[in-house]
Amino acid sequence: MTSKHLCAICGDRASGKHYGVYSCEGCKGFFKRTVRKDLQYACRDEKNCLIDKRQRNRCQYCRYMKCLSTGMKREAVQEERQRARERGQAEAESTTCVGNDMPAEAILDAEMSLEQQLELPGDDTSLPYDFSQAADRIVYAMVDWAKRMPHFTELNPDDQVTLLKTGWNELIISTIAHQSISSSASSALTLVSGLRLTRESASQVGMTNIFDRILAEIVTKMKDMGIDKTELGCMRAIVLFNPDAKGLVSPQPVECLREKVYASLEDYCRQQAPDEPGRFAKLLLRLPALRSIGLKCVEHLFFFKMAEENVTMESFLADTLDSPNN
Repeated sequence: MTSKHLCAICGDRASGKHYGVYSCEGCKGFFKRTVRKDLQYACRDEKNCLIDKRQRNRCQYCRYMKCLSTGMKREAVQEERQRARERGQAEAESTTCVGNDMPAEAILDAEMSLEQQLELPGDDTSLPYDFSQAADRIVYAMVDWAKRMPHFTELNPDDQVTLLKTGWNELIISTIAHQSISSSASSALTLVSGLRLTRESASQVGMTNIFDRILAEIVTKMKDMGIDKTELGCMRAIVLFNPDAKGLVSPQPVECLREKVYASLEDYCRQQAPDEPGRFAKLLLRLPALRSIGLKCVEHLFFFKMAEENVTMESFLADTLDSPNN
């Protein structure tokens, strides 16, 4: 049953009573992360920032203070963490890699959903759309894609954030690159349908080198190989399920899921390209280039608004993961 209460912190629809207060999933997750990680914030204004649904990410200090002033209890988070740790340990011990419940069809479904979310409604040219809005749309779509990936949401919640935080740049670059393959503009990158990043625009924000590398090492290679959406989805799932991501609580289930993706991709290549026995290996060889370019990216290159509002990628991703509407 949908809650009729509003979040005491930001005014969004509350999903229930969390840590003693009616709150939305976003503010619940923000408070939980703050307490668990013992995060310290600072207000850049006068410690009286407006915290509402639209601006709750602008000032983390004032948001946290409002959580406390409305009655959220730190000790409730700590008790929950202990219960989750005990439950997670039991789940990790029972996890095996027997069988392959990572069907290529499910991965393709996630890709198709992502593609639909990146399409602009109506007449693209009439929309007041900018790169900041495109960045928001891409990140929200990327998180939704991850949540649709088989077993991702079954992982430790903190590990979900860690995996997205570790792989977001590669995931976004691969998405933009694949969209750009079918673009009529061969020297531009398609961010969302109808919105392209030209080399001239890239140079204005210091992205010329990355722009050229994405076109030459990713877009051109994808086009030459004729990489389809299922193959792209598997490659992106391999990036997502990274057992070496720093800070993982339970790396074993993540490694297990990556192995399942490898198996699905290899089987798919064998069925779809029987006359191309080296295709599976060729696809995997695209990943180092993607990783290399991803390492050159820093948050402000794609997410200007986040830099302006002092919102970290981790906080943004975690908030998006916590929201049931994305």
